[in-house]
Amino acid sequence: MEEKKTVTNLPANLASALCYAPFVGWIVALVMVLIEKNPEVKWHAVQGLLIGLGTWVLAMGLGLTVILAVLVPLVWVAGFILQLVLVVKAYQGEKLKLPLLTEWTDKLVKKLK
Repeated sequence: MEEKKTVTNLPANLASALCYAPFVGWIVALVMVLIEKNPEVKWHAVQGLLIGLGTWVLAMGLGLTVILAVLVPLVWVAGFILQLVLVVKAYQGEKLKLPLLTEWTDKLVKKLK
């Protein structure tokens, strides 16, 4: 069985997994969205960017409130754990479809073709 490669010459499963990597995944995902031709890798890149952006917006929004600011660390930890799960699933070649986010991901990937 031949392994699928990407524009970056990485195996598709590794490129997909790197799009979710905590702390640096957004950089990899942004590069993959811009240069990648493999639709599966591009899908993971878009979803990785949406997860990172969603986590950041939620944490910043909660941080602006006095009472709910105590939840900010929980949002970051939950986002970190979600990213780790997605790294493993993407490396295994699976697409973990998240409610609401999958619809947005599909729409954005279609627009980026």
